[in-house]
Amino acid sequence: MRNGEARPEPAKTDPKAGRAKRAGPAEREEGIDGQLRNFIEEMDNLLWLTDGELQVTWLNPATARFLERPVDECVGRRITDWIPAERRPAFEKAARAAKKSATKPALAIECRLMNDRGSTLDVLLSLHPVHQRRGAKGVKGAKKLQGFACCARDLSERRGVEERLNASEARLRAVVDAMLDPMVSIDAMGTILATNPAIERVFGYAQAELVGKNVKVLMPEPHRSMHDEYLANYRRTGKTWILGRTRDFEVVRKDGSRIVCALSVSRAEFASGSGPVFTGTFRDVTEKRRAEHQLRESELRFHALFDNSFEYLGLLAVDGRVIEANQTALDAAGLAREEVVGKLFWETRWWSHSKELQDRLREAVHAAARGEFVRFEATHPTHDGGVAEMDFSLKPVRDALGEIAMLLPEGRNISEIKRAQRSETAMLRALAMVGESAALLAHEIKNPITAVNLALRAVADQLGEDHKEVLEDLVTRMQRLEQMMRRTLSFAKPLELKRTKVVPQRLLEDGLAHLRTQTAKAGAEVRLEVAAGIPDLWLDPQLLEEVVANLITNAIEAHLGHARIQLTLARSGEREVLLSIEDDGPGIPESIRATLFKPFVTTKKKGNGFGLAICKKIVEEHGGTIQVGASSLGGARFEIRLPVKP
Repeated sequence: MRNGEARPEPAKTDPKAGRAKRAGPAEREEGIDGQLRNFIEEMDNLLWLTDGELQVTWLNPATARFLERPVDECVGRRITDWIPAERRPAFEKAARAAKKSATKPALAIECRLMNDRGSTLDVLLSLHPVHQRRGAKGVKGAKKLQGFACCARDLSERRGVEERLNASEARLRAVVDAMLDPMVSIDAMGTILATNPAIERVFGYAQAELVGKNVKVLMPEPHRSMHDEYLANYRRTGKTWILGRTRDFEVVRKDGSRIVCALSVSRAEFASGSGPVFTGTFRDVTEKRRAEHQLRESELRFHALFDNSFEYLGLLAVDGRVIEANQTALDAAGLAREEVVGKLFWETRWWSHSKELQDRLREAVHAAARGEFVRFEATHPTHDGGVAEMDFSLKPVRDALGEIAMLLPEGRNISEIKRAQRSETAMLRALAMVGESAALLAHEIKNPITAVNLALRAVADQLGEDHKEVLEDLVTRMQRLEQMMRRTLSFAKPLELKRTKVVPQRLLEDGLAHLRTQTAKAGAEVRLEVAAGIPDLWLDPQLLEEVVANLITNAIEAHLGHARIQLTLARSGEREVLLSIEDDGPGIPESIRATLFKPFVTTKKKGNGFGLAICKKIVEEHGGTIQVGASSLGGARFEIRLPVKP
């Protein structure tokens, strides 16, 4: 059968019979061959027939089109002319084997054919021996090789699909390998089928170590022991709690340590019916969960301080909108959180009672947004309809880059303080008036008292002893009245300190020297101890000496016998010195210690109560403090603390 031969005509019809004549054997064979030839010639596969030496005896039209040669130029050439050199040995070897064997060996190889013009085609090339049929004319005994049938099937489309598939798989593998999170695929029995490289970095396992093992190797107890049962239950019921969701799961690393991962599991089915595959991705959230826990604790601590502070606290955006306000500030004005959050600060009820304050606060917010610290006194309406006074401040808060991130408003209720200040101011004014009146009264009374004293003494010299004793008592009373007026005038006057640099030890020694006659007459024993390292002080030496003299005199007068008095000077921290004066007398009753330094309070029968009040005033004018307590000697102990620096 050669290319280009005429096709057989269809069977002729007998017009008389009206039906086709029955074809004879020869005609039937020729008809079948014609149909087969038509089928072969219309095939897209490349077909050749060769003789026993692989010389082409026939080729179909598809082959001629690929070779881009006329048929007569291709017939007679060896088929190996179009087979690549590396494939020719296998092709020719199969042909030689077919010559020696009565069987029908077949060769199928993939190769790239190339025509004379350089065009190529990827094909699956097959070679089949063709033997003469038994009983054919001239064929005796064993079957004789007539030639070969060669077929080349175009693989271009399949290769394209394969290349696209390989490229897709490569991209998929690249994506999977590049994932930062570990990924594990398992079958329905829990056997690990595949992993990605992140497994080694996060879990410590090499990929090959896990493939083939049960996934429960990554699980802690009790999940490790129960995982097979979980899967069996899923296979039986189709119900599971893990698919389609993300949950925290503890994973055991190769070294036995544990980390917390956010686990997501998906299911995939394959057309092959090999069963489902479950793929889980693990994201290490150990540090994230730790940070979240620390954040919750930090927020808890923040709100514990923020909401329980006695001061009004809040947070504002840079434009002045309220971000947060503590409970103290809300309760003070009877507000709920949702009434203020998100609103401009100056438009909230805290400031609604005063247009002037609203304008001032708006300016303060703008100033704080520029980085300024603002502070002023203001008022706010209270929950019961009143108005409270507060010390208000607004401070910018900067972030790590130094930019202003928010504003911190702070307020302190000073209503009681202001009320006390007003009361104290009124009292001070009253005292000033009393002082002025006392000074005037003392001046007006002093001269008449002096004149009365002189007159009484003159009269006493002319009277008898009985009357003289009465007049002496009157003189003494008038002198005490004059002394009280002088003390009152002195206490009412403001002190004018004349500070100078003083060596404390020398000041005390000089003061004791001035009292030596008095202490000797009373039989008192006075001791002074000064610690090392006492710095010089800036004091009014005359006034401080008066304080020491007053306390020593009080100790002598309070003692019924020979008093023992101890003076001790020592450091009290870095900023103060402590002078203690204690005795072995009867002490100060605890019931009057709190009021001992007030005017007219005294423990002496003849005292007027101004001595200790003046001592307290002198010490406090120097920036110090004076207190009274019990002494280790059994009597009273006075402690005077004076600052190192004025």
